Amino acid sequence: MNQSKLYISPSVVIESMRDNGYKNTAYATAELIDNSIQAGATCVRLACFEKYKNRGKQIEQIAIIDDGKGMPSDVLHLALEFGGSKHREDEKGMGKFGMGLPNSSVSQCCLTEVWSWTNPEEILYTFLDIDKIKNKEIESIPAPIAKELPEHIKQAFNGEIPNSGTVILWSRLDRLNWKTSKSIKLHTESLIGRIYRRQLSSESEYNKNKSPLRIVFQCYEYNDLTQSYLEVSSESFKPNDPLYLYTDTTLPTLPAPVSKISAFAVKDIREFPIEYEDGKFSTVIVRTSTLKPEVAKALRATTDDKIGATVWGKHMKKNIGLSVVRADRELDLIADYYINDNNTKDRWIGVEVEFEPVLDQFFGVTNNKQGANKIKYIPLDKLASEVVDTEGKTEAELEAEYLRYLNEDAPWDAKVTEINQAIKDMISAAYKEIKDIGFTGVKSSSLSNTTMTKTDPTNIQATIAERQRAEEYGIVGDDAEPDVQSISEHLKNEGFPEEEVEKTIQEIIANNLKVMFEYREGLDDFFDITSFQGFTLIRINTEHSFYSKFMKNANEDERKLLNLCLAAWGRMEKEATTNIQKECRNTRRRWGMMLDEYLGDAVE
Repeated sequence: MNQSKLYISPSVVIESMRDNGYKNTAYATAELIDNSIQAGATCVRLACFEKYKNRGKQIEQIAIIDDGKGMPSDVLHLALEFGGSKHREDEKGMGKFGMGLPNSSVSQCCLTEVWSWTNPEEILYTFLDIDKIKNKEIESIPAPIAKELPEHIKQAFNGEIPNSGTVILWSRLDRLNWKTSKSIKLHTESLIGRIYRRQLSSESEYNKNKSPLRIVFQCYEYNDLTQSYLEVSSESFKPNDPLYLYTDTTLPTLPAPVSKISAFAVKDIREFPIEYEDGKFSTVIVRTSTLKPEVAKALRATTDDKIGATVWGKHMKKNIGLSVVRADRELDLIADYYINDNNTKDRWIGVEVEFEPVLDQFFGVTNNKQGANKIKYIPLDKLASEVVDTEGKTEAELEAEYLRYLNEDAPWDAKVTEINQAIKDMISAAYKEIKDIGFTGVKSSSLSNTTMTKTDPTNIQATIAERQRAEEYGIVGDDAEPDVQSISEHLKNEGFPEEEVEKTIQEIIANNLKVMFEYREGLDDFFDITSFQGFTLIRINTEHSFYSKFMKNANEDERKLLNLCLAAWGRMEKEATTNIQKECRNTRRRWGMMLDEYLGDAVE
């Protein structure tokens, strides 16, 4: 009697399946977050568990933890099979290829464990172990069994396991791009925030009738004394919107008077109906957005340089490109898609193309959901030259002939080409509007009749850092507006001229400052810190040897870095208890005196 054999031996192919094209660890974790969102999760936790090794801290495990609807035994058994997911049955859902969980997992680790439950009294467990598959110890995913969650995973739930949910735990992490939780967070927060901006923003249409999704980054360190993991940080991801239409994003707070509005406004929207099956249509939507004139004016007023050099301009520069959105999540940001300006000033516009999963084949979506191969701009005359006679024909004639050819021989390709051409035209129109208004390359010193008050960019950067710190480690007074009356009285008591006090107050109000630096003579210490409700004034002594021997001749970047160090000290003093604050002030004074002694004989 002949025994049936596996068509493909898992032990032979498993290693090659690990090279499945994920750009990095952040994109791999996004696959798992997709599954959580599709399972109806309201909170997804990305938890890193670290231990100290010979070379310092290193991640031992990564977990994706959610409070979604969970999986019964039969669904869980399929979830780790390549192509076995039930998500194929949801033609509009994020996950559709049935490859996300096993594909992303094997790209990063050798052991993937999954716990899932539809009620917390019966938690089911199974796993995918690459080493056991390679050694032919197992050739299929084990049937789920009842198994309790590990204690450190329970801890990540903050003591209360939800009524349903799923935990995916990666161990034996041999293919991570980054080895520490700090690096993981640094490289994922902007990307995760951009991929799931619609789910995370309270202002998006996606959340019109529900609360925004929370994606939380948690870090745990192993304590040898307690033999357990202790939480060292927990922070929610913010949306990162490349169209800049939301206000609750990672973009630093805009300066007054535009601090409470979005940076961009919608410029144009076009829709393209696509027949993907006989009688069935789906709509492709293309949007562009442009920087608002009033925002451009406010940004110009903060600098004597181009506004691209400000913290807002630098943020926008990182989001240059065409955002490809599928099922309300970003697949890719194509940075080089018809950049209209050689100096990449297109950061003052945003553009996205949006479609449903039923158009995956139409756009050539990859099964790891990291791109759409057919969304790319190629000049039509170049395409035409490959299939039609070019001799004696103008560019317009070539384009028209090429489109006729496509409509006859490949109607889908014709429609894709039409959409790509429309995106290019919309980008050109958006950029023309910006160029005509003159947003790019204009220095504030060239402006006239403006009521804005300029400030040192370091004041802005320190203010942004102060606000970000306050969000995570808030203290009394953080939410208060700067007490301008107290500031004014303090400056007057210090002997400031009336007109200088007024100028300083206007600068604080106009730029929505929480931190401000000032240089002056006659201070007792190298630097002095005065805190009011909602405001910190840092004064630097221009008569101190450190100022005369270093700061006076330092370049802008060096001075900015030192000032931000002083701002961090100021925040530390504010967060300290009363007794510690007194010791901080004494230490600051002693250090300033010692610094003066050490530098006294230094060469100028």
